[in-house]
Amino acid sequence: MTATRTEVGECRQCRSFCDKMIEPRGCIELGCRFVYSYVDRLTGTQYVGCMQEVYGAEVELEAVQQPGGFGGVKMTGTPLPHCPFSVEQAYEGSGESYGCVNRRFFDCTEQGFEGLRAFDLRDL
Repeated sequence: MTATRTEVGECRQCRSFCDKMIEPRGCIELGCRFVYSYVDRLTGTQYVGCMQEVYGAEVELEAVQQPGGFGGVKMTGTPLPHCPFSVEQAYEGSGESYGCVNRRFFDCTEQGFEGLRAFDLRDL
């Protein structure tokens, strides 16, 4: 079996190849305290990014605020429990090899300083 290296925001356990996507507009609308912005002094363009590096891109604020939004950027870091992400499949297909075998990939994290601990009967 060939090992496939994966990043935090991707799952390669089936042939669908899923990626977690963050829409920066959702972070702004949520009022996330980890969103930062700065103005490029040369162009006057304002950019936004994530201090926790959940996504590594710095996106032009004006593009994010356009009707319809900028769209999603690939998650490159570990999401916080409140991060609004979606999962996109690179390939669609039918059959057993396209069936999800990693359902926890769609969940938020329970780890880190803001992690939510789910109630688990196994702990009793």
